Amino acid sequence: MDNFVVGLTNDDPQTTAPVFKTSYTLCGQYSGSVAVSDKATVVCAPSVEAYRYVIVHGAHDVSEHICLTEVEVYERSKR
Repeated sequence: MDNFVVGLTNDDPQTTAPVFKTSYTLCGQYSGSVAVSDKATVVCAPSVEAYRYVIVHGAHDVSEHICLTEVEVYERSKR
């Protein structure tokens, strides 16, 4: 998937469907192409607010499907 965005929300996506870049806090964006079996990294700015869900959204003007084999989310140390 190319040119995707990462967002954060406390709204359950199964109850409230995410709307591209508007219904969640935008965390970061990956601009560019991602080759098959390649890794793409998005680093989000620190936030004082805690979130429960991570949204990975493909570009809204592209009809490609998303296929993720692994999504890793790390919290930075508060030290």
